Amino acid sequence: MTKPGLGILSWKGNESLAAALETYAAQDLFSLFDEKLIFFPEIDEEARALAKRFDLPFEGSAANLGICGGFKALGGAMSSDIVMLLENDCPLIEDSAEAKRQVAVAEQALRADDVVMFRMRSIKHPGQKFPLLNKYKRYHEDGFMPTVRRLVRPGKATRLAGGSLYADPNPVQKFPDLIERTPEGYFKVSAACLPWTNQSIMVKREFLLDKIIAYAEANPSKHFLMNGFPLIEVEWNGPIWRNSGWFIGADKGLFTHERI
Repeated sequence: MTKPGLGILSWKGNESLAAALETYAAQDLFSLFDEKLIFFPEIDEEARALAKRFDLPFEGSAANLGICGGFKALGGAMSSDIVMLLENDCPLIEDSAEAKRQVAVAEQALRADDVVMFRMRSIKHPGQKFPLLNKYKRYHEDGFMPTVRRLVRPGKATRLAGGSLYADPNPVQKFPDLIERTPEGYFKVSAACLPWTNQSIMVKREFLLDKIIAYAEANPSKHFLMNGFPLIEVEWNGPIWRNSGWFIGADKGLFTHERI
């Protein structure tokens, strides 16, 4: 059986990408993958030189493709059945042994169809731009106002319950109907309470292209586009995801988010 593939989408963030790649090289992350590819929308000579510096295959486009188009191009250029998807500002913050363990756990869960996506972003150190944590606390911290919010908007409270992974010492005990700890040790979380994310995930490539991206392209948000392009996270943030019956995997996590 072949190893998973590693795909990195990098648009206008060469300094961040260089810092992230240094962390991957330091812990020999690349050895965990048979296939590696960086895709550069609006590719330039600096990007080409950076990929060559780390001896990594790369492709690119002259135009900006947006998040959805970028991941479509990246996934379409790869051949691995399971892929780790990263953006250019996701440094590795665990050692090589932990990386090897978690990649193996995620691969096994995806191959068994126990989950449709495995989150690889650090639970304790998610890094910059992680609004889920504060949204969760507004509804699920102790106190008068969070209690009122849960009573007034119970559906919203349920949708945010997955944020307990990042805020509570025992999320399974708090939300036993939505979160379980598997025998392999990772959290298996209902899509009813944890949204799709583009950042630092492992997923089956076919599922990414034929289900996730195809739907986002066919149903672009009327209100939230980035430079005119679908974002994937916005298009899937609705009932179709929450009512899918799918599950998301999450372990300790390997990557933080740090854009330079």
